[in-house]
Amino acid sequence: MASRRRPRSWRSLAGSLLLHGALVVVACWVVLRTPTRPTPAKEFVAHAVAGGRSGAPATVHPVQRKPKVVVPAKRLVSKSASATLALPPMKPMTPEMGLAGLSAGQGKGGFGRGLGSFGGNGLGAGLGNRAGFVGRPVMGAFIRAKRVAVYLDCSGSMRSYLPRVEAEIRKEFPDADVFRFDGARVVGLGDMVVHGRRFHGTAPKLREGPTQTVLETLTPNGRSVQAKVRTACEKGSLGAWVDRLLAEPYDALVVFSDFQDGVRLYEAKKGEPKLVYSDSSYHKVGGAQKGHARWQREWLEAFGKAPQGAGPRLYLFTVQQEPQAFLQACVAASGGSSTSVSWLRKGDGRPP
Repeated sequence: MASRRRPRSWRSLAGSLLLHGALVVVACWVVLRTPTRPTPAKEFVAHAVAGGRSGAPATVHPVQRKPKVVVPAKRLVSKSASATLALPPMKPMTPEMGLAGLSAGQGKGGFGRGLGSFGGNGLGAGLGNRAGFVGRPVMGAFIRAKRVAVYLDCSGSMRSYLPRVEAEIRKEFPDADVFRFDGARVVGLGDMVVHGRRFHGTAPKLREGPTQTVLETLTPNGRSVQAKVRTACEKGSLGAWVDRLLAEPYDALVVFSDFQDGVRLYEAKKGEPKLVYSDSSYHKVGGAQKGHARWQREWLEAFGKAPQGAGPRLYLFTVQQEPQAFLQACVAASGGSSTSVSWLRKGDGRPP
């Protein structure tokens, strides 16, 4: 008989179990050691569109975002070898910017078109708008200002024109402060304007006349100015008015006259001041003026600040002769204008 096979010993069984256990441990370690990355979630944006019927559910339309395009930074290199500037990349217009991006773009475009429009309309409108002013037509001229002070020569030869002139000005500037004083004399004594801000000493003999300013037509600021300048302007006429109003908050000084009184310069002498220059239509003295007195230089400097918004513009309207050379120089420095309104002498005349 064949011999019976011996049963395996307990040692071989234990070894087999140990080997299989080791394999299981190794397999678990490998599985747990490898990280599992989650699938990236797909970005989803939905726009809800209201249904056409009341109570109907909104329709949802998924919108896929486009990937952002990376724009490389541009470099601005100056001619200097030591200076290199890097500009940040421009932010591109993308669909996700929506109405906000569109409105911002339209806003910038509108600003650019606005500048082009004002530039195209001419120098007057462009400069006026840059300072916050809008040019308004008055008797053939454009006055660029918000706060306007007007000097009306109310001497006997001018009174018949004043109601018409004031009406024309108030059509465009209803809040203008209109002052009425006698004549349009500009008188200097040495380095000072007679009855101006810094005037002291003995004034030359001049014709004086009471003011005809109507207080009820003035703004509160205008009434305050009238109280400060009344006496000086009744004695010193246009020269005192301009000198004192250069220190007031007006954007434009407007003068209406026949400009026959002119500019007169005196020197301080013992006793009465001596007249050394006059371009008045009534009495000319000294020929052409040589150089400018200190107060004249100060006026030119003050009016010269008008284009930067730091001083008033000067506008002259004449029914007869051209304003004097010095007043024309002030007009040019301020960027204002000198306009003939001789058509007013025709009664119902209109500007050409």
